[in-house]
Amino acid sequence: MDFTFSDEQEIIKKSARDFFAENCDKKMITELEKSDTGHSSDLWNKMAALGWLGTIIPDEYGGVDCSLLDLGVIFEEIGRAAVSCPMLSTQTAILSIIQGGTEEQKKDLLPKIISGEHVLTMAVEEPEVSYDVKNVSLKAVKNGSYALSGTKLFVPYAASANRLIVAARTGEKPGDESGVSLFIVDKNSDGISMTPMKTMAIKQFKVDFDQTPVSSENVLGSLDNAVTLLEDVRKKATALQCAEMVGGAQMELEMTSEYMKIRHQFDRPLGTFQAVQHRLADMYIGVQGAWLAAYRALWCLSEGMPADREVSVAKYFANRTCQDVAFSAQQLHGGIGFSLEYDLHFYYRRAKALDLQLGHKDIHLRKLGAAI
Repeated sequence: MDFTFSDEQEIIKKSARDFFAENCDKKMITELEKSDTGHSSDLWNKMAALGWLGTIIPDEYGGVDCSLLDLGVIFEEIGRAAVSCPMLSTQTAILSIIQGGTEEQKKDLLPKIISGEHVLTMAVEEPEVSYDVKNVSLKAVKNGSYALSGTKLFVPYAASANRLIVAARTGEKPGDESGVSLFIVDKNSDGISMTPMKTMAIKQFKVDFDQTPVSSENVLGSLDNAVTLLEDVRKKATALQCAEMVGGAQMELEMTSEYMKIRHQFDRPLGTFQAVQHRLADMYIGVQGAWLAAYRALWCLSEGMPADREVSVAKYFANRTCQDVAFSAQQLHGGIGFSLEYDLHFYYRRAKALDLQLGHKDIHLRKLGAAI
């Protein structure tokens, strides 16, 4: 098996690394984290100019028409740079539109996303729904058009989004496979209010809907049958997030390795001590395993192969590895690792934030166990 990137993917990787080094230093990330939205329109437009927002969009809509694997290379570099941006939420929405949208919806929304004019996000989680979309209870009542009422939690970058793709209950009761639908909702629609949530590294919002009107033309996919679409889209989003998480863990490993070379104790570098070398070796093994699992999942999905097991393995591995690497990096750095003046904190906070998104490792253990 060939685990090397293609020439095109190497170009994407280098371009992304150079771009973030030039345009997104840690001072900028700190400013974004302190801002109300966590989003820079200037950075977003520069990413759009590189064609990244349309990476997986078919060329008939103005996209680049690359694979999910190619997009994963960009996400790895996003993780490495600890960039705060609505890339994952927008790409998840793109996947939903490509797979479930009408021609009119695709022609209307996809070019606007490619140009950077539109930011999209997904509104799925609720106070009593963290992962299983069958239990969505936000209600969509039809009376000519639809009226949405209920609450969504942990909606990423909602304040920056032009459109929200909202999962709503159009059937009788939560828990049924049928009865969940997706709606494309304008953020400026009546009855929408947003409240920032206190989260780590990634801006998330509580979004309340109070009889928010949505036309029938803005139903995304088949009415009452959004569960299958959402689950498929989430698999792909999870694989992309795994690549992002691995990118962050790689950077923590590199930072720790370099620090062990320059930090001396007993007149010798810390990196010369066997216990330290063993700890670094454990970190390296974990990162390599997580990288292989992430790209195995991305490759299977790009090839149209079944990938339920591969995605759950990748997310479990990424969740566990990123936590272990963050913990080891903190221990080996000592006191400086806890200082906000040192860059390590950007990575261990993101590691925890991403661990809680798209399924904690216990959820993926259960999914994997049921599939074996």
